Amino acid sequence: MAFTPRYLLCHENGRFFVFETNGNSYDYDIVSYCWGKEVAPYYEEKIEGIDWPLTIHKNKVNRFKELMRRQGIRYLWVDSICIDKTNKGHEAEELSKMFEYYKHASNCYLLIDMPALFDPNKIASDLKLLDHILSNIGGASLVADTMRLSRELEERRRRWAEDEPWVREELPKSKVTTAGIDLGVLNCYNTCVTQVHSLFGNRYFTRVWTFQEMILGKNIQIIGVAKGQMSGIGPLQEWMDLASDCRDKATKLYNWINSPRAVNTTSINVILAVISNDIRILRMLQTMVRGINAARTDIINGGQFWWRENPKGISNIFSAISITPRGCSRMCDLFRGLLGIFSGLFTPEEIRTEIAGDDIEKISFAFFKRLSTRTSYAWTKLSISSRERGEWDWIPVTEQKHNEELEDDSDWEEEEEEEAEKNESNEKGVSMVAVTEEVQNREIEPKQEEKKNTIKTDIFAGVTNLGFLRSKGRAKTQGLTGLLGKPRKFMSIHLKEENPEFHFMFKGCNCGKKLNTGLFKKSKIIQTYDQPINVTGDETGKTLAQCATILGCILDPASNVLDYKMRLLSKLDPQWETTDPSARPWRWPERCVSGTPWADPNCPLFLRPHNLSMNYRFGAIAYCESRLAHGSTAKISCELRINCGCTITAPFSLIFEALTAVEHSSLGDISARADRDDRITLNDGLGLVQIGDLGKTFNLVAFGGDLDFHRSYATLCRRTKDGEWVQPIKFCPTGRALIGSDFTHNSMLHILRNYGYVRTEAGNLLIYRRHPLDNYKIKGVCIDRYIQKKKEGGEQRVMIK
Repeated sequence: MAFTPRYLLCHENGRFFVFETNGNSYDYDIVSYCWGKEVAPYYEEKIEGIDWPLTIHKNKVNRFKELMRRQGIRYLWVDSICIDKTNKGHEAEELSKMFEYYKHASNCYLLIDMPALFDPNKIASDLKLLDHILSNIGGASLVADTMRLSRELEERRRRWAEDEPWVREELPKSKVTTAGIDLGVLNCYNTCVTQVHSLFGNRYFTRVWTFQEMILGKNIQIIGVAKGQMSGIGPLQEWMDLASDCRDKATKLYNWINSPRAVNTTSINVILAVISNDIRILRMLQTMVRGINAARTDIINGGQFWWRENPKGISNIFSAISITPRGCSRMCDLFRGLLGIFSGLFTPEEIRTEIAGDDIEKISFAFFKRLSTRTSYAWTKLSISSRERGEWDWIPVTEQKHNEELEDDSDWEEEEEEEAEKNESNEKGVSMVAVTEEVQNREIEPKQEEKKNTIKTDIFAGVTNLGFLRSKGRAKTQGLTGLLGKPRKFMSIHLKEENPEFHFMFKGCNCGKKLNTGLFKKSKIIQTYDQPINVTGDETGKTLAQCATILGCILDPASNVLDYKMRLLSKLDPQWETTDPSARPWRWPERCVSGTPWADPNCPLFLRPHNLSMNYRFGAIAYCESRLAHGSTAKISCELRINCGCTITAPFSLIFEALTAVEHSSLGDISARADRDDRITLNDGLGLVQIGDLGKTFNLVAFGGDLDFHRSYATLCRRTKDGEWVQPIKFCPTGRALIGSDFTHNSMLHILRNYGYVRTEAGNLLIYRRHPLDNYKIKGVCIDRYIQKKKEGGEQRVMIK
């Protein structure tokens, strides 16, 4: 007998009602959607059989009805209707059955609010037209006059050029015409890519629960709702294939435009820059798609308990859910939203008691401890946070910063639903009444006031398999031990208040001190420029390039600073508005400062960074594409203090991307990679610190090099005469790692300590032990991929507690 949920919503002869299945088999469908903001409990009077109050907006209920009428669905499982949310026991029992519910449903419908309804078949046909032109007609040819298009294809190209709306405002028609690029080709491409971006940029793809439902659902069909109209827009798999196809066409179009030209005009470079940005976004989208497809394959082939013997598949799940940081209204839902994927990990009673409430540290520890014990692998994450528990110390701390003033990100949906409610003319809707005396007399667990959740799924970024689990919560893994030197602090990073503004403040340690101007010249004071300057959109590129150069001089002085600047700004990928395309030229980090000292390969030798100061506010920056700018810590500011006295204050995304941009960083030069089975791994540093770390300080330590490098270099910057190069005389710090400020090393007290690191797919974890008989502990994350070891050191099996 097939599995059937306990309750189903039925549509029969125009009547809607909920009934208990009593173990009988029914052919049913299932729906996935965004809840929106919960409303005050009310009774749905037009659906019989519900004796519990609902907290889903009544406009959503009406959409479920419309879906059933439109698709001819007789039986539908809807979590917001078929689960009694006032009964925590019933809710926990249903959560434990998510895998079965989705596996046995005949169809899964994704109900998505959209600005407009798109046709995937038309997009596929248009991409095929584009492919035909790009493959058979040269980029320097006049497409309309080549005679290589049939009459039908030429007419389609003409419509794209003359009749269809132009969708890319940043690429005006006049500029495309001046560049000599066929309008029909570019408008066809722009429209296809914009529509695919629009779908996968939908709020549906930013929520926790929908991730699980996309993976577990079968025969997934997308139902779009736009301007009160509901329509099917095709299977999810078709759209995921379109995302990959769009990347293919973007790459071909880029080469089609660029290859035939010996010299590129300004207009050509602007168009290529836009297409290049599309390629980058589509690459990340394709990576997410590959991760989801790999997870579906693992689960379908592995069955309900697939996760018990597939560690690569588990890593893929955590990477796929964190590649786009997803949110939810309750903290516990970050983990509850994965219980269908990890079916059987917790019993209903354990879900009700251990995976509940807003103690995210307790929930996180329970989840990773149980996952480790059930799989016999130690699951940790690339994180600096740790806690002395006596055992299981390698499970990282996950903390939540509570801020009652934070806005609920579902308010916009509530307003949309209220507006739709006002426009309803044929149906007055479901009356919303207070919970009656009958409900109050039922045995319902009292609802506790839950704090608003600011954590997103970036807490799963960097989750990795540490090694085999052994007794007493210890992990056995391969590590490199016997590092040469001891960890010595030379920088610190303090996580400051939340600040949505993109800003950059730098104060060199020589500011206010006397500058050597020569033997017979009067010395002058190095000025401090600490008054904020509002950077215009047209000057944003130049100023960002200068800020990145400063960061390179401070964080990675041994590398080529100009290469560092390109790596950093490529990772950050800021987006801003300009008044003229020339303000953001091709390869803007180089071109915007071309001809100035900031572009010289030897700029650190005469820029004298320790003598500089600046305070910039980048009001024109709308957002940054870096994943670090979209996680829970997106709005946090960081203060970087160097032991010479220099200070830098900047957004979290800029400072931590600056760490990952360091040459030979263990965090890698890419944000995601896929194996031959399309499972993905992320190693871009997202999740190193969390929103709960606000107010904490982390130290940058070095095992090698000279800690006096920055102080010595600062002295040279101040004492060397104007016009002369400043050549450092000491070696910069090497073997760098990021650790908590509470960890110190005293050469006398800690003489028996042994340090090492464990290589993981997400990055390298710094480990240490107090004495030869002790177990190792994780104390931080390595910035440098390689740290020099002693002659007697090397690879060996280590036990971590």
